[in-house]
Amino acid sequence: MSQATPAPELDLEVLAAEVADFLGNAPAAELSRLLHAFLQRDLLPQVQRAAGLGLDPAPLLAGVSDVLRLYADALERPGVSPS
Repeated sequence: MSQATPAPELDLEVLAAEVADFLGNAPAAELSRLLHAFLQRDLLPQVQRAAGLGLDPAPLLAGVSDVLRLYADALERPGVSPS
């Protein structure tokens, strides 16, 4: 039996910057649609897949939550860099 290849490490700072840049250029209604589509099409299947494999999906959800929280904070306080 072959060994599974470990998943690459996720750099949350790079991901947060990319998401913030992308979302910073979209209108509010489009952001809502994009977020809903992302959660439904991309995130939930990965969470279900991880759970089906017996893996805890909490770290994935925490990472996405952190990125969205950074973005929401940036919307509330423009010009203040995240800590």
